[in-house]
Amino acid sequence: MSSSLRAVAPTHLEITGEIGSGAIATVVRVVDADTGLAHAAKILHERHRRDEGALRRFQREAELACGLRHDNLVRVHGAVPLDGRPALLMELVEGPNLSDHLAQQGPLDEPELVELALGIARGLAHAHAAGVIHRDLKPANILLAPGPVPKIADFGMARASSFAGADKGALTVLGTPGYMAPECLEPLAVDPRTDLYALGCILYELATGAPPFGGATPFAVLDQHRNAPAPALPERFSPGLRRLVARLLAKAPGDRPQSARAVVEALESLRDSGGALVPVEPSALAAVDPELAADGRCAGCGAAVLKETRVCFRCGLVQVVIEPGPCSIFVTGPGKVSHKLDSERRDRLLRWLRANEAVGLDPGGLGRRIPRLPFVLLTGLSQRSVETLAASLQRIGIETAWARGGRLSHFGILRNTNKLAGRAMAICVGIVGTPMMIHPGLGLLSLPVLAAVLPFVYGTTLYRASRPVATTRQTDEHGLPPRVKARLDELPAVVAQIGERRHREALRAVVHRVITLSRNTPPAMQPEIEAEMEHALHLAAGATLRMDQLDREMTAAGFDPAEPSARALMHERDLWSARLLELTATLDALAARRAAARAMADDVELPEHLEHLRATVEALEEVQRG
Repeated sequence: MSSSLRAVAPTHLEITGEIGSGAIATVVRVVDADTGLAHAAKILHERHRRDEGALRRFQREAELACGLRHDNLVRVHGAVPLDGRPALLMELVEGPNLSDHLAQQGPLDEPELVELALGIARGLAHAHAAGVIHRDLKPANILLAPGPVPKIADFGMARASSFAGADKGALTVLGTPGYMAPECLEPLAVDPRTDLYALGCILYELATGAPPFGGATPFAVLDQHRNAPAPALPERFSPGLRRLVARLLAKAPGDRPQSARAVVEALESLRDSGGALVPVEPSALAAVDPELAADGRCAGCGAAVLKETRVCFRCGLVQVVIEPGPCSIFVTGPGKVSHKLDSERRDRLLRWLRANEAVGLDPGGLGRRIPRLPFVLLTGLSQRSVETLAASLQRIGIETAWARGGRLSHFGILRNTNKLAGRAMAICVGIVGTPMMIHPGLGLLSLPVLAAVLPFVYGTTLYRASRPVATTRQTDEHGLPPRVKARLDELPAVVAQIGERRHREALRAVVHRVITLSRNTPPAMQPEIEAEMEHALHLAAGATLRMDQLDREMTAAGFDPAEPSARALMHERDLWSARLLELTATLDALAARRAAARAMADDVELPEHLEHLRATVEALEEVQRG
């Protein structure tokens, strides 16, 4: 037995029966002959006793779980020799696991579901506070003591939330596909919010009888977790519970509740209100739900974007900026001059314009007609505006060109006009010239008619060919504080340097919360929080940049967690990760508290929450200094 698997105080244990058996170990019922107390003991299968990975997980479970003491966690007493075999001595829970309970009872009603969820969330909150992430939370690993009282069991795949004491096992992909968060395929991205996603899967299963995602193979299930929209709870459940489960199942960790403690508070609120909605403003929800906050859609990946950020955090595309200026932008293809734009691309362009109306774009006449190439899309824009427009339109398959000047500054417009006007004038000449052929004497009368009609035809054709198909309009300004706006203007350059999407998403989580708080803070109170919000943005950008760099070093070939230099890197990453998560959670708490105050018509600011935010920002600053 490993030296770290120290035995608990000597006892005389007798095996009295088998409780269950899994892929790695068998759990048996044992009785202490000296005291008569019954326990459970987990014994590795014979075939795994020479498996280093299985032994390591067994050892880790003993090390991590022994220090956890909570009513909603199965207590692990320690390692004991049992018939000459290494075993973990644990609390005996007289009851089924949650999976068996669900199979027997079927989907649960809301009161029972909320009570069970509260116990699980409290157990997670205790484990997370002790620095332990479960990594394999599922109904089969939750035992029900009489009450019923849920108790989280089987920490065999758990790891410390800190990487500094981790081995290579912490950098491997582990879990059960039906309950694995999207980030589980990237072990460095796993943190306590990964367990919260699994909790969301469990709550969905308790409500409906099946996990939220399924598939023919484990890979198909994992793909669903990463890419398929999360299904909503049935309408028979309260809006508050449906919203909480939707947040728990968010793809990005930053869009979930930021701590198990926050989930406990939400569930207690639901329970105490009988399932009624707790008064929360849409603005507070928008802070953590990018779909609610969206001002538009990224042309590159379709992600929800806020116009103040100027960049898509998912793919890095700089977003459209609408500013007045001397430039015009033209749609030139795909297609030939004077041919109509392909209807599919017109519809694609129309959908994108409509999705970004909040930025100041209006589809104008594009919805009523399909224009001929090339055509004027917009005029009177700055160079930055036409460049960002061109980049976005390229992502949806639209070819563009821009030029300084008005609607005739692109040679193709006149060329198109000449071709179209030539056809129209030929028709006019044919119509007017026909009487001349029948009655030559009418020719002199027809010439003045042609002299008047042909310029009119050309002018009309020129106007129609050069008329912009879309328009810009004044948009509502949310009046963000100047220092916050200045930090937001720096984001495109910052995001361009962050390679891993998970770190861009982490930055987005902070940015969206800051914007939402700033939008909804009364002007009289903005000076009080402006400095903290600006500072939070600055430090969040620095934290995500540094974590991205550290992750590249930790995943490089030859990285050995046992090396002192490697452990120093992992310790630094731990600090950044913990502080950034705390910052996001603090912003959540501030938004929720402000929403509650406004719901009660109490506009008094919250000094204790601002002080907490200030302390969190200072802690991040200390990590940055180093």
